[in-house]
Amino acid sequence: MARERVQEGVALYDEGKYEQAVAKYQEALAAVPGDSHAQSELAMTFNTLKRYPEAAALCQQVLEKPDADVAVYVTYGNSLDGMGKPREAEQAYQRGLRQYPDSYALYYNLGVAQTGRERLDEALSSFQHAVSCNPRHASSHLSIGAVELARQKRVPAIMALGQFLVLEPRSERAMRRVVALDKAMSRGVTQQDENNITISIDSRTLTDSKRKKTGPDNFSQTDFLLSLGRAVEMDSKNKAKTEAERFSSLFSSMCRHLAEVQGKGNHGFMWEFYVPYYIEMEKRGYVPAFTYLIHSSQMEAGDVQQWLAAHKTEVEVFQEWARSYTWPKVKM
Repeated sequence: MARERVQEGVALYDEGKYEQAVAKYQEALAAVPGDSHAQSELAMTFNTLKRYPEAAALCQQVLEKPDADVAVYVTYGNSLDGMGKPREAEQAYQRGLRQYPDSYALYYNLGVAQTGRERLDEALSSFQHAVSCNPRHASSHLSIGAVELARQKRVPAIMALGQFLVLEPRSERAMRRVVALDKAMSRGVTQQDENNITISIDSRTLTDSKRKKTGPDNFSQTDFLLSLGRAVEMDSKNKAKTEAERFSSLFSSMCRHLAEVQGKGNHGFMWEFYVPYYIEMEKRGYVPAFTYLIHSSQMEAGDVQQWLAAHKTEVEVFQEWARSYTWPKVKM
């Protein structure tokens, strides 16, 4: 009976009927007090309903047992965060990682908590662990992109946001993030009129590009060339191009440059994890399909929608390659 009530509760939860789900889980617990599955599902539902203290109390009970599932640690941390206890939330996720060291969900939620406390370097490491554990977790790629934008690291942000948009090209989140990606691609380049284009390079990029020895994940040279490339794309001789065509051309140039400098003293997670993906993507000729797919949420862009309608097979081939791509195991 308890198992049936839990299954009914899960179905109700999936339908968004949270209060009814609570009732089913409570019936299950009345039949079998202390049932871990029922307690775990009830805690998650309380958390969804923002009944954080009740969710946290249930999680504490379950975590005293040897069979606590990874989801309980996630719910516990979420509940503590909801109660305004971010430090305790981090401790809950870290406790869970000692039991489940390959859990992308725990790393991701740890990164969210660290971001909330403005500890961006630690958050970035947590999100990188998350995508390393599960390269198809779109939110972790998105979070890496957001953190890297906040840290003024343009090329890493572009690569992470691009992967997020490959995984989730048409969602509401995609509509916002593709705008951020386009802005990043053209950052520092402005056009006053048809004959005047201004390029602004921040001092850190210039300094880093001249260093013989650089730290991990330094993309200053690529950043510099990206700005030059964007200026060329905005030149009057390219005025007949659409924005998507300019993006595709510039992105291809970026990938080719990454291929040229890969292994020449460059190191770090972004170099080892993301760069090989984009180098291979460009070599296979998939940049146009990538470009139009990640802009597919822009329904008002007629040229994008027309291209997608006329090149369905190309997009499908690219998506199949992306799904089957073997991501490298990066030593963290």
